[in-house]
Amino acid sequence: MKFFICCFLWVLLTGYATATAQDTLSTAVANENQNGLDVQILNAIANRLKAKLFILDAPFKRRLYLMKDGTIDLMAGLLKRPEREEYIHFIHPPYKKRSDTVFFVHKGKSPLIQTYNDLYSLRIGTILGSKYFHQFDEDNRLIKESVPGVMGNFEKLLLGRLDTVIYPESVGIDLIHEMGIADKIEVAPYRFSKEKHVFIGISKKSQMMNKINQIEAVIRQMIETGEIDKIIVDYHTRRNLPIPAH
Repeated sequence: MKFFICCFLWVLLTGYATATAQDTLSTAVANENQNGLDVQILNAIANRLKAKLFILDAPFKRRLYLMKDGTIDLMAGLLKRPEREEYIHFIHPPYKKRSDTVFFVHKGKSPLIQTYNDLYSLRIGTILGSKYFHQFDEDNRLIKESVPGVMGNFEKLLLGRLDTVIYPESVGIDLIHEMGIADKIEVAPYRFSKEKHVFIGISKKSQMMNKINQIEAVIRQMIETGEIDKIIVDYHTRRNLPIPAH
C-alpha cells in the first residue's frame, strides 16, 4: 500500500511539472536508505543538471521493474548484467571500481566464515533480485533465504533465524549503524573483493535519454574530478563510519 501511495504522489507531482518535465528526475530506494549514500550521489547529480529529484520507496527487485517500464529515470549502485542492459543505459565510467561483498554475522561469530566452503552449512540472507558474485549467485547448494529488504534479514539474523547476511560492505555498515545494531553485528573474515564496477544507470524509457549526451558529460565530469569520491568520503566521515574501498 505504501508503494502505491508513493507512486500516486509521484504521478501528481510529475503531472504538475509536465510543462518543465526536463527539470524533474525520479529514482527509488528502499525505505531504510531514503537518506543513504546513493540518494546523496543522485541528489548531487540532479543539482548539477538543475533538476528536482523525486524519490519513491521500493525494494531492489521492484526498482529494477520500475526502471524497465520507465516509471523511474535512474538508479545508482548498479552492477552491469546482460539482462539489465536490455532496459538500462549504463553511464561510463563506473563511479566505483570496487565494492566488497561481505558476510555479516552475529557479534562473536565471525570465525564461522573463514573461507567460501564455510558457507555451505549456513542459512544465508539474500535480497530478491540482487546479484552478488558469480560463484555465489550460481551455487544452488547454498541455503539462501531471500526477502524484499535487507532490514528484514538483519532482524532475522539477530533473532537467530539466519546465520549470516550477504550485502555490499559500505551500505551494510551504514545500515547497521542507522538501525542501532552495529554493536551486535560484525563482518566475517571471508569476503569477495575482486574489482567490481558500480554504475549509475538510466532507464532506456526515460525522458532523460533525449539528453543522454549532456547527462553523461555531467556525470563523467563529476567522476573524473573526484566530486563523487568526495561525496562518498564525506558521507562516511560525518557519520564516523569506516570509509570503504571504492
